[in-house]
This record gives sequence, structure tokens and C-alpha cells, in this order.
Amino acid sequence: MQLYQSSKINVHAHLGAGFAFDGDTHLYGDGENSFDIVNVGFTANKDVKIGNYTLPVHSTFLWNPSVEIARMQIAVDLF
Repeated sequence: MQLYQSSKINVHAHLGAGFAFDGDTHLYGDGENSFDIVNVGFTANKDVKIGNYTLPVHSTFLWNPSVEIARMQIAVDLF
């Protein structure tokens, strides 16, 4: 879902869930439930100009509320 868009930056939100088909626990949760919200986050995209080149840069903040772990990822598309 797009939250914000301008000529310089775009911001998207995402939400993900984990579930087990057999009713047991799944890989991304805390081991107590067969269904959990396991990914809540935001991604920001921006094009960075370096000389004659334009590099798409992405920064993502991820939070897994089931196991209470947060992460940040920064990526650059080179090709």
C-alpha cells in the first residue's frame, strides 16, 4: 500500500502473516500459534544520482510482532 509519493521519494507499507496448513506452528512465529502477524513494515525508495548514473536505493524497516524482532535493510540496485 502506497502511503506517500513525491518526485523524490516513495513510501510503501506492508503487512504479512504466517500460518501452518497442518494446524501446528509455523517457521516465523513464536511457536505458540498456527497463525500470526509476522511482518509489519515500511519501505522508502529514492533514486540517487552519482555522475551520469542513477541508482535506485531502497530502505526497509521490518518488525515481526510475534517474536518482537525488528530489522532494517538498505539495498541498492546495481543492474
